[in-house]
Amino acid sequence: MESLSLLQSFAMDKNGRIRSVEEVSRGLACDCVCPCCGEPVLARQGDVREWHFAHASGAECDGGAEGALHAAAKQVLIESGGMAIPERRVSTKATLPDGRQGTGDAVRPEAWIEFATIEAEKKVGELRPDIVATVGTEVLFVEVAVTHFVDDDKSQKLESLGFPTIEIDLAKMHREKWAWEDVFEVVVEGVQAKRWIRLMDASPLHDEAHYAAMQAALALPAPTPVEASPQKAPRTRFLIGGRIVDLIEHPFGIALWSSYDPSVNAVIKSLMRIVGGRWQPRFKNWLAPTAARDYLFEELAKLSTTSPARV
Repeated sequence: MESLSLLQSFAMDKNGRIRSVEEVSRGLACDCVCPCCGEPVLARQGDVREWHFAHASGAECDGGAEGALHAAAKQVLIESGGMAIPERRVSTKATLPDGRQGTGDAVRPEAWIEFATIEAEKKVGELRPDIVATVGTEVLFVEVAVTHFVDDDKSQKLESLGFPTIEIDLAKMHREKWAWEDVFEVVVEGVQAKRWIRLMDASPLHDEAHYAAMQAALALPAPTPVEASPQKAPRTRFLIGGRIVDLIEHPFGIALWSSYDPSVNAVIKSLMRIVGGRWQPRFKNWLAPTAARDYLFEELAKLSTTSPARV
């Protein structure tokens, strides 16, 4: 079987339309040129080899077959009005202040999207994607790869633009020749040759995955508090709204304790939201990460009617 690089299944007619070797007249009567170099081609439609286009001069241009397939893929996308897109999946982890970890996924299954508009080779910023389409109000880039794929540099540029991008890999399809049915099946109807460079609906997917990860972490049993060491934990006392508020420095975190008072409790609760603290019903106090110690100390000192004191 001959490789794709040796067989040119498509060429461009005098009207600028890509044609399959199956739909033109034989030899130079095909009246076509190579879409890569612009040289005249003839349609070889013999009985021995697979039908294909060849340069009339006999001097093949580099990448002629690949360029013709690339052009055919763009044409079929433009004329299709839509395409199948692969699954979109985001997986993430979340860690609670007490160390519990959870993982979460957000998934959108394979789907069909309709193009509101579609253009080929439209310049956007410093890039010129193969296809620029709109799906509803969202812009979508489609890159068709035969020999040149999206590399790290281009991926970063696409990421900076912020538009979802799909790459269609035609190099993986080893065929002796291509027909329109093959192109339509791979480029429009199929998803196996497609991969996301940047996901569509990326932000909602990340939010959903993070929420699922948080729920998974919260569903785990809370860790048993570390047993207090024989040495008494340092304790600083503040007086806020006439109520004692103690900041206790444990090895595993910063605890805040006070006798119940609605206004004081509201203050402590708001501070805990900022630093990611949580209420410990068993110990009737709040526990925050160790790193929050300086912030909590400063905020409580501002509210205290007396100077902070070690007790």
